[in-house]
Amino acid sequence: MSSLRINKTLLPLAAAAILLLVGQPVALADPAPARVAGHNQDGGTLVYLHEQEPPCLWGGWVQQAYLSRQVFDYLVSFDHGKIRPWLATDWTESADRKTITFHLRKDVKFTDGDKFNAAAVVANYSAWTKGIGWHGFTYMTGLTKVDDYTVELHLSEPNPEIYNVLANGHYGFQSPDSIAHNSSEQKCLKPVGTGPWKVEKWVRGEGISFVRNDDYHWAPPNARHNGPAYIKHLEWKFVPDATTRWGALVSGGADVIYQPPSAQWHALQRDYQTLSYVATGRPQAFSFNVQRGPFTDRRVRQAFAYALDRQQIVKTVFKGAVPYEGNGSLSKSTPLYLNVDNRYSLNVAKANALLDQAGWTGRDAEGYRVKDGESLVARLPFIQAIIDQEGALMLQAVQDQVKQVGIKLVLIPLTQTEGFAGAKSRPADKEISFGYWVWPSPNILDIVYNATLAGAFNGNNTSFFNNPQVESQILDAQREPDPALRRQKFDVLQKWFDDQAIAIGGYNFTYNVAIANNVRGIWQDSGNGLLNSNDAYFVQEKP
Repeated sequence: MSSLRINKTLLPLAAAAILLLVGQPVALADPAPARVAGHNQDGGTLVYLHEQEPPCLWGGWVQQAYLSRQVFDYLVSFDHGKIRPWLATDWTESADRKTITFHLRKDVKFTDGDKFNAAAVVANYSAWTKGIGWHGFTYMTGLTKVDDYTVELHLSEPNPEIYNVLANGHYGFQSPDSIAHNSSEQKCLKPVGTGPWKVEKWVRGEGISFVRNDDYHWAPPNARHNGPAYIKHLEWKFVPDATTRWGALVSGGADVIYQPPSAQWHALQRDYQTLSYVATGRPQAFSFNVQRGPFTDRRVRQAFAYALDRQQIVKTVFKGAVPYEGNGSLSKSTPLYLNVDNRYSLNVAKANALLDQAGWTGRDAEGYRVKDGESLVARLPFIQAIIDQEGALMLQAVQDQVKQVGIKLVLIPLTQTEGFAGAKSRPADKEISFGYWVWPSPNILDIVYNATLAGAFNGNNTSFFNNPQVESQILDAQREPDPALRRQKFDVLQKWFDDQAIAIGGYNFTYNVAIANNVRGIWQDSGNGLLNSNDAYFVQEKP
């Protein structure tokens, strides 16, 4: 594969134009004020229906971050482009940007009575590294205690988005006593944090019962109030079927639901309160196996892209509830995102010409293209629980469209257990992958295109891309201290990956939430779109 060059003649961009905003602007359902006379702001149970059930309450998957946000607190909070203090009151950076000194609050405690202090922060570092498999891509190398309420965070590389990362839902704090003495199962199902909610019990296959932390009084400044949750109990139910979740909201069996059916989204926007957040990181994208098989030829990858009307497929399947995304490397809410939507629009004639040029000129009995006696077959395994029913419909539409140019797309559904165990994840197992990656930084390119992780095979690199020269340019862009030049370098990288068709976009992973009209105060944070129920309360609906 060819390398790429930075055009140093481009005019610098104004620093103000590249403010690192994480996530799309969030519309709040109704910010909860201080106590309002006549409103029920003390007690009750909020019933929330989610889609996927993760294996643990905390870890590296965004579905775990949803849950972690209820139980844990974080050093900082991301608030519509601004980093705000949370458990850290303030911080400073070293001249080389590789050491950050955080000063901590002195009034925070864990729900088991343990103190939150520098020792607690340092104790959590090993939990972070073991519980989050992609930890190396944060560039964190360790934490050291300076005094009882001061810690230093050490980085191997400068990381301008390190504060976004620390706020994104994965880097919460567990009680040092629980880390040291609780079993792995206890830490998985009932971790001990400082957050607004405590886990009462987790019934596998059903849901998690949370009870409020009555001692809580250290919410971040972008919360709607500081103190214990207004509601006493939070019932977090796992309901995989979107229609069932929607029906529960309409019938009054649920107060808040995640990812309602796209067909109902416009009606819900009209009749209920709704929230929507485009996830940072990488969109739902098609990644081609560039290590072996037919997609090692760029012409075949580009032919696949030109055979598709991706915009129309997304419009038809998601009915406006989820936006199309052409960029296969970064989602539109990720800092330094580049819009490349017009690069591969539907052009069947061009797709056919590219396949002819690549030598796929024969046809088998089913009409699929043949070269050297082999049919043009692309296997695409996908985890059904993550892609969900609507994502599967999109894949079926893609299968139909590429058939018209002679590409046989074989869809291989996997269970969540199979997928998490690594089934069909090696270069010999597939020709295409389809998936998203939530991450609040353009160094998502490092995560999804680096051939190794800590010296071993990087399972996040589903295209099996391996180009040390390009990898060095990704790191060079990440290190760049000048904001305008950093944007320029990431622009060039995104254009190159798109031109090479290493991956092409499908749609932006979007968190859609619908809320009953008698609930107030539910909001999504602007760092990762995570739902905040600490400010929620019930009101009496108008007759």
